[in-house]
Amino acid sequence: MYTKHINNIHVEVTDRCNAECPVCPRSQSGGETFPYVKDHELSVEYFKLIGYEFLSQIEFWNFCGVKGDPASAQDLFEIFDYILECNPDTEIVVRTNGGARNEKFWSRIGQLFKDTNCRIIWSVDGWEDTNHIYRKNVKWTKLYNNMMSYIETGAESLWEFNIFAHNEKDIPIIKKFCHQYDIEFRQREPFGFKRVERNPKYDKEEDAVSRLNNNNLVDIKTIPVYEKTGDGLTSKLAYTIKPAGIPEDRILDTHPNITSVKNYIPGVYDLNAYTSLKGTKQIVACQSLRGQSQEIYLDSNGMIFPCCYTAGKFHMGDEQLNSMYRPYKKNLKVTESNTIYDVLNLDLFKKVMPDGMKGSLDDNIGYCVTCVQHCKAF
Repeated sequence: MYTKHINNIHVEVTDRCNAECPVCPRSQSGGETFPYVKDHELSVEYFKLIGYEFLSQIEFWNFCGVKGDPASAQDLFEIFDYILECNPDTEIVVRTNGGARNEKFWSRIGQLFKDTNCRIIWSVDGWEDTNHIYRKNVKWTKLYNNMMSYIETGAESLWEFNIFAHNEKDIPIIKKFCHQYDIEFRQREPFGFKRVERNPKYDKEEDAVSRLNNNNLVDIKTIPVYEKTGDGLTSKLAYTIKPAGIPEDRILDTHPNITSVKNYIPGVYDLNAYTSLKGTKQIVACQSLRGQSQEIYLDSNGMIFPCCYTAGKFHMGDEQLNSMYRPYKKNLKVTESNTIYDVLNLDLFKKVMPDGMKGSLDDNIGYCVTCVQHCKAF
């Protein structure tokens, strides 16, 4: 699937996290942790195993956790230091809730990043009295002190803000803070709200990434936030989060009071629903190959995937992806005897994934469902 040397790497450096955000796939809406979270993390030695020659050609790094926060990885500073040793001109972007580690750590990161092409994106969704509502378990005083320790080094950063009903009031003070410290402010619509058709004939829920097309026939479900009961299995409803800009009469706020990981249903695809794709013409515009990008995803267990979508569905137990990846699973990690080039030369990347994108898989669907769902061109 790759036509030239890899130039971008998306890294899940650990699946550990200090936070319990309700939309994160690591837990039951902020409650009990799902069984596929294994407390993995990459060491600097793994990056050295990948090697200087390969890493010196990487132009862009995206340290953005799917299940974990990068700052929870013990070797994070050493990893950044080694990456910049391999290529001082590379770009590193790190998304973090800011609540892990201490001021000394963040000051060291700032000193390392200053006058480079590297920056921190603070995923902070409010001020002192509101950030913890979505960023559950993130302590404001620690977050603020960590952030200031980094900012005071003069290194570049950006504040990325998910807007909810409860934090709209904080936008002026955050904009003032960002202006004072020369930080870019970026506001965005959050994931996690569900759209529900009011017509009783239709009860399908779908992600509402944007609410621009909402009309009076659509209601929006709140985001439930659960907390652990202490038995290791169940979680109880603590509170809910409402969307911004939606009238109260169009908000649905009903959720189960108790959930259990015993009833965990993986976020995978019902393959029987996609057999109609066989023999059709679908255009898959792979996000790992967009523009000049040649991107891989480096998982916290060391496995190499084309993207976070395939990695996530694989770990959740998606039947199709596991059938595609299982024959290669033991060879998807870099070792002394299995180089990064050996991994990328596997038929998985040379044939299986390309077949999945063009509808040539030898199954009753033809297409990789994950590719069609996330990268279909319309």
